[in-house]
Amino acid sequence: MENSIIDRIPKVFISYSWSSEKAVLEIAERLISDGIDVVLDKYELKEGQDKYAFMERCVIDPSIDKVLIVCDKSYAEKANSRKGGVGDETQIITPEIFGKTKQEKFIPIVVEKDDENNPYVPAYIKSRIHIDLSDENLYENNYEKLLRNIYNKPAYTKPQLGKAPEWLDSNTISATPIKKLLKQLDNCSVNNMKAQIIVKNFIDEYIGMLLPYNKSDIYNNQDSFFKVIDEFKIFRDYYIDFLEILIKNDMNIVDTVSSFFEDFYNKTHEIEGNSYSDNPFEHFDYLIWEAFISTIAILFHYEKYKEIYDLLSHSYFLREDFFKNSNNIKNRNFIHFRKYFETIENVYKASSNRPRLYTLAGEMLVKREKKPILTSQKIAEADILLYQLSSIDFIDKSIHHRWFPTTYIYAKNASNMWVKLKSKKYCIKVFSLFGVSSIEELKQKIENSKNDKRYNYPGSFDDAPTLNDCIKTEEIASIN
Repeated sequence: MENSIIDRIPKVFISYSWSSEKAVLEIAERLISDGIDVVLDKYELKEGQDKYAFMERCVIDPSIDKVLIVCDKSYAEKANSRKGGVGDETQIITPEIFGKTKQEKFIPIVVEKDDENNPYVPAYIKSRIHIDLSDENLYENNYEKLLRNIYNKPAYTKPQLGKAPEWLDSNTISATPIKKLLKQLDNCSVNNMKAQIIVKNFIDEYIGMLLPYNKSDIYNNQDSFFKVIDEFKIFRDYYIDFLEILIKNDMNIVDTVSSFFEDFYNKTHEIEGNSYSDNPFEHFDYLIWEAFISTIAILFHYEKYKEIYDLLSHSYFLREDFFKNSNNIKNRNFIHFRKYFETIENVYKASSNRPRLYTLAGEMLVKREKKPILTSQKIAEADILLYQLSSIDFIDKSIHHRWFPTTYIYAKNASNMWVKLKSKKYCIKVFSLFGVSSIEELKQKIENSKNDKRYNYPGSFDDAPTLNDCIKTEEIASIN
């Protein structure tokens, strides 16, 4: 890869006709002010020197990074007829462009157009992409393009090549139906009947595409299990796309998302288990857990605080564990979506190359980013948020356990999560998240939140951060 010329002073030579002298001097002076060494006959040539030799030297000189060909009517006509000094330069430049030198060294700069708005450009460079400095309204944007070109700092840089997603190896799934429904939903009017039908169809189609994964051979070995988890990432991503469309189009988030998780859980847990695992639904539980944390991360990013409150205080009617009674539906809270992944943590982690990890499930989760919003930090913070809000009694006073934040050890500076609560304005903004209507109520909620230092990993120096760890009661709303 070539080094960027920003590491040294770039040098350009300007070829032009006397008719554009004023425009050329303006360009040259501005380039010089922007750190570019400009070689121009006005600056370099003295009486008695050979103009032709000067031009030839500048065109072929390897220290000249760019040759700017300033094109107006006079320049184009003289270049095409090979007349005058421009004609001489054309005879020097043409073979360089078509054979000896890298083509990107020569940049046509248009400073004049004809009556039909066509640029005056010599025939030999007519097919080249030019920079238009003839229009005052476009001048600044196009000058920036020129500057970026000279410094080799394009506005758009090609991302680093990644690797093919592992889910591409799956021969059992085609995501075309749900991608089609997502596109239809994105083009719908807010909450009309058509949108409601598409939402229902999306949920049914989404879950239907996952049901074929309910088979015994997934637990035959570690490779087959993790292959499924890898394939599930694309489904997690499609769900996030679905959620963001709901948010963007101001659709009913709470009813839709709560129904999604109820249907997802019940339909993937209704088939009896198999002899290969004590928990044959762990792969589904992982995706549900991941999708729920992702939901909170996305909603928090878009400041949908009331929606988070409603989802966490919602009653989910979920199927009992299969070994009890697969047909029995029971009222549950959101904490039921957080499971301990016994196969991952007790079986597969022990045989991995990192058996001393605090959590293999958490390690996997924070690496499944979907940028720009769903970063590893945001995933961990959403996981912690669920733990902190499950410590507040607005959810269910009968709860004897809370959401364990599996990924809390991956959050950087988690104690800063609630530093904004020092601001009175921010406190008012998040009233709906905590289910309060005053500063005093908010302080009381946080002060009374349960603090249990047992919520950590054995051997870890860090506990899962509580609300009280993040902010002191007297600091809440202490500034405007």
